[in-house]
Amino acid sequence: MAVAAAPTVVTLETDRSLADRIEGAVRAAGARSIIVREGASLRRALDDWPELAVVDLAADWQEVVRWAKNLPHTKHIPIIAFASHEDPGALRAAREIGCEYVRLRAHFIDELPDLLERVLHPPTRWVEDWDAAPPPLLCRGIEQFNRREYWECHETLEVLWRAEPRPVRDLYQGVLQVGVAFHHLRAGNYPGAVKMLRRGLPRLRDLPETCQGLRVAELYQAARAIHDRVVDLGQERIKTLDMDGLPRIALVGCTG
Repeated sequence: MAVAAAPTVVTLETDRSLADRIEGAVRAAGARSIIVREGASLRRALDDWPELAVVDLAADWQEVVRWAKNLPHTKHIPIIAFASHEDPGALRAAREIGCEYVRLRAHFIDELPDLLERVLHPPTRWVEDWDAAPPPLLCRGIEQFNRREYWECHETLEVLWRAEPRPVRDLYQGVLQVGVAFHHLRAGNYPGAVKMLRRGLPRLRDLPETCQGLRVAELYQAARAIHDRVVDLGQERIKTLDMDGLPRIALVGCTG
C-alpha cells in the first residue's frame, strides 16, 4: 500500500533570513518546506493542496489568500499569517479573509513550533461510537469498495451517512467520497478525482486510527499518497496511473 509523503508547508516570505528560520522549524516538525516569494507562486503551491500555508503579510498576499479562501478545494487549507504590530490593517484583513491563525511578527517565530504541531498533528477526534462494531451497511459498502465497485459503495454508504446525525457520519461520508474519487480515476476524470479526494480526506484525517473496525489511518495515508501522485501526473498523464495500486480498506468486526 502506498504511503503518503511528509506533510507539506508552503511559506510566502521575501526575507531570506526569516525564510530560513521558518524552513528550519518546518523541517524540525517533520514536514517538507516550500518557500515562495510572490503571490503567483503561492497560488500554484496552494493548488497542489499543502497541509499548511504560512504567509508574511508584508508580502504580496491579499489577492491569492482571498482566492484560496473562496474555493472549495483550497478554503480548508489552514493559513498562519503574521505582520508587524505597526500594520494593524493587515492583521485585521487577514482575520476577515479567513486566516485561521494571525500572529504578531515579534512573537511569530517563538510560537511557530506549537502552531505547526497543532496543525500538522491534530488531536484525535473521539467521535461517539468510534469503538462500536461496524454497522451492516458499512460492512457491505467496504466489501463493494474492495471489489472496486466504487459507485455501488457510494450508494450503500450514502444511505448510512444520511441516516446518521452524529459526527461519526464523517467516517461514512469520507470513505464514500474517496470511493467516488477512485471511480473518477478509473474513468480518467482528473478534476473529479482530485475534487472528491479533497472533500473526503479531511473528514478522515483526525478520526481515531481505527474507527468502528475500519483502519482509518491506513486508508488516509494510502488515499493521500494517491492524491499526491495524481496531482504530480496531472490531467495529461492521469491514465498512466496504476489502477491496480488503488488501496483496499481493512475492516474487522463484521459478522454474517
